[in-house]
Amino acid sequence: MANKLKHNTAAGKKPVNKKLIFIICGSVLAVCIAVAVILFIFVFNNPANLPNDNRIKSDMEADKSITNVAVGKKTFDFTVKDFEKTSDKATPDKEHPEKYTAQVTITRESDIYGIEPADYKVSYEKKGSKLVYKSSELESKDLTFTALKGADKNDALKRVKKTFKKAEYKENKDDLKKGDSKVIFTVNDKEYSGTAAAVYKFDSKKGWLFKKIDDKNVKFKKGVTHKENGLYTNSNVKNVLFLGVDSNDGAGRSDCMMLISIDKNTGTIKQTSFMRDNWFEIPGQGTNKLNSAYVFGGADLTKKTIQNTFDIKIDNCVVVDFTTFKDVINTLGGIDVDITSDEAGYVNWQINKNGQAGSVGTISTAGGVTHLNGQQALWLCRDRGGGGFSGDDFMRTGRQRKVIQALVDTYKTYTPVKVLATLKTLDGKVKTDLKLSDFEWYAERSPKFFTFKFKERCVPQEGEWQSGTGTGGAWIIELNDFDKLKSDIQHYIYEDLK
Repeated sequence: MANKLKHNTAAGKKPVNKKLIFIICGSVLAVCIAVAVILFIFVFNNPANLPNDNRIKSDMEADKSITNVAVGKKTFDFTVKDFEKTSDKATPDKEHPEKYTAQVTITRESDIYGIEPADYKVSYEKKGSKLVYKSSELESKDLTFTALKGADKNDALKRVKKTFKKAEYKENKDDLKKGDSKVIFTVNDKEYSGTAAAVYKFDSKKGWLFKKIDDKNVKFKKGVTHKENGLYTNSNVKNVLFLGVDSNDGAGRSDCMMLISIDKNTGTIKQTSFMRDNWFEIPGQGTNKLNSAYVFGGADLTKKTIQNTFDIKIDNCVVVDFTTFKDVINTLGGIDVDITSDEAGYVNWQINKNGQAGSVGTISTAGGVTHLNGQQALWLCRDRGGGGFSGDDFMRTGRQRKVIQALVDTYKTYTPVKVLATLKTLDGKVKTDLKLSDFEWYAERSPKFFTFKFKERCVPQEGEWQSGTGTGGAWIIELNDFDKLKSDIQHYIYEDLK
């Protein structure tokens, strides 16, 4: 063995330094112990495992209640400070878990917005070994945005393309002092051409807010359905809202609300009855029954309510009270309506009940095609059952459409000259925004319109609604799927709508 050691040394290899190995191993062990102590202090002794800045930022951005943060979540700068334990009890338990809060200062500087620094108090609560985000509360002041540039053209393009599929960015027209921004696009297709603008208004709390698509500089091919100011319209479709009210002094309710659409594209006249108990949003009045719109704001508010609900432009409105309705039919010499024996019985019941038999007369209870004067036709339009006779509000709207059809059938026998003369005798009795020139337009074209086929529907129809309870316990109609119904009505009136 001695000879072997001597041989190794002679070969140039030094003997092992045991002291040096001991020092190295001792140093490594000390480092490991130090690391273990640190881990114990900051992990095992800190079971909350406090979240870092990115976790806090992500939690705040995911909080839908913080609407301002969502405006610019991709470019906010976060400064987190003062993360501390704020438990309700010295010894936490299930009912009083450990709680922690952090102070977060948010700033932002991007190509569109600037934000004054704002402080948030962010709260977490311990569940098991993890901290769960609870809430963020703005402490110092409201977030205040400053416009550095006009609205985002990518956002504007998405909005414009909902109406105009072929659109190319042209320019921005911005007035930052007034908080106005227009993102203008060139739009061209076989059905339209020109420029359309996405219009935005700046809000110091929320940033650029989209307002509308301005398409006044777009020329549409005649007879093509498109949107103007958010409402569908078509130069070949005329929408007239007919309102039958129980009083013409503005204080009554509209028992009959019917949209009559004359569609020259398809050669169709469409009648759309709106149930009076529909629970709709009435502009400036909250939600209420549809027929309350007339009480709150007359024909204009009723028209606006239906327009806004279905995004359909109503060109004109005609309001007829009970007296005028009777005068219209009597001026025509009465109308012929195909009625049931039950409906005939109801008409006679009301006539006798109201002491009108002597002046108005009764009708045959056999049913079938029956000639009705003004008062008799009015009772038919108001028939929703009672006195032992069948009926409801849905059946009443069907009877109203039947009477309108009879009116049209009677007009078919008139010459344009006679139609115009009849309309002139009603001048001043019917409340309408139609001018005499409009009446003349309808009269001149009436022979052609009378060749159109009729379609009808009610809003809603069977299967589209359920009974509900409104304010004060009133019975109302609740729609099952409003978005689908809205789309169905739009396609029913504008058949070329894609």
